[in-house]
Amino acid sequence: MLKRMYSVLSAICFALIILPLALPSSPGGFDPLVFILEINFYLPLVLSVAGIILGLIGLKGNVRLYLVSFNACGLAIYIFLTFIAFFGFKEP
Repeated sequence: MLKRMYSVLSAICFALIILPLALPSSPGGFDPLVFILEINFYLPLVLSVAGIILGLIGLKGNVRLYLVSFNACGLAIYIFLTFIAFFGFKEP
């Protein structure tokens, strides 16, 4: 039962990572990515690492493989975006 809860929490972390990228803006002017980044710039990275850890201690089998790989892909995307934010927007 506890392993199932860890897997569900890992899936929730993945959803919180991907939904701001999948829903760039809503008709009401609410931007989920800006909202998450206003809370903390590193929150997506922390959620990705938490999703990987929770996926590793969750259910075994294909569920573990998918949760860890999806969260790792989300982590790679946000590491790339963080790298661009730090080094790509510097003026010469």
